[in-house]
Amino acid sequence: MTQTSRHGIQGATWQRKLLVAGGCAVVGLLVDLARPVFPVQLAAVGLGIGLVGASFLLAWAADAGEAVFSGGVVLAVIALLAVLPEFVIETRFAYAQETELVTANLTGATRLLLTGAVGLPLAIACIASRRSQAAASLELAPPRRLELAVLLITSIFALQIVVIGKLTLLDGVILVALYAFYARRVQGSPEEDAAVLGVPAGLVSLPPRRRRPVIAALSLVAGAVVITIANPFADALLATGTSLGIDPYFLIQSAVPVATEAPEFVVVAVLVANRRPAQGLSLFLASSVSQWTLAMGALPIAFFTGGGGTSLPLDAHQQLELGYTVALTLFAVAALVSLRPERVDAVLMVGLLAIQLIYPTAFIQVASTFIFLVFALHLLVDRRPAVRVLFAALRRGRGRS
Repeated sequence: MTQTSRHGIQGATWQRKLLVAGGCAVVGLLVDLARPVFPVQLAAVGLGIGLVGASFLLAWAADAGEAVFSGGVVLAVIALLAVLPEFVIETRFAYAQETELVTANLTGATRLLLTGAVGLPLAIACIASRRSQAAASLELAPPRRLELAVLLITSIFALQIVVIGKLTLLDGVILVALYAFYARRVQGSPEEDAAVLGVPAGLVSLPPRRRRPVIAALSLVAGAVVITIANPFADALLATGTSLGIDPYFLIQSAVPVATEAPEFVVVAVLVANRRPAQGLSLFLASSVSQWTLAMGALPIAFFTGGGGTSLPLDAHQQLELGYTVALTLFAVAALVSLRPERVDAVLMVGLLAIQLIYPTAFIQVASTFIFLVFALHLLVDRRPAVRVLFAALRRGRGRS
């Protein structure tokens, strides 16, 4: 087969994937228009398909945009696009004063992302074992210390939110400001090529005069689809769960993040398969920062805009869920602070999460929170020099020691 033929097949492949995702997004829009005639369970499935399709389009556009555009403002927009599906759903509950559900999607998505980050060494080892190959080395680039530092600061800041039991307007402003600070300082790694593979690579390969308009248009269209169907999907999912006797909080915390984070996990899987796991881990960290800062900071602002007070109250259940997520985040930062994640840390995190999913009781969750905190403090104290370098990265906006 000639080189021209191979390029033609690859081009047809990424275009076909783009059409499939676009078709799924169209299905979601059509189901949204015809929602009154569909049973709520069928509407939830159709809207979910549309949300996943639009999420893939957003993820591909964001990856391609990071390689094509430059500048702090553009990076901030790309980061917003990556978390837009979760952002819309989370702020919708806060704006509608449904305070009992405001932290469900936030905690579920953050846990999923950070578990993916810390658990990557296990995934790499399993893939290498199946292929009878040596596992690819996994070491984060120094600039990624910025994400770890922001996650450490945010999780420590969130401890007072857990203790007090409310998320104030001032908390929201501080968290959004921290996100703006991060977006201003974040940068790529000079020694790494842009992590564009598959569809994003196809978009980047377009002729220069078409490349930027196509990527910008794809981002806007996919974002419009997400904004249109995210809230109806959440409503249909809640109605479906209620009809089946499933706890709404658990449903929003588990089902929605799995759907909306699917594109990021697919991109990371492709990067791992191409022996570029560190860039996949970087994607998980950047998305986690957006969740902890921009998404959580927007909750009290949306609550206030929707007619609530200046403080968004959290019930005991939400305090427990948020506290567990804080402990998990602290452990993830401690496990990655050396920039060389270890399998033993991955085993501990995945194991505790599996136990908590199998036995979802308050006692198991409190015990898991305590274990995460103890190991996090032990690792952070043991790796004090690396922690000091994290804060130096905040001052310089670079991760060099």
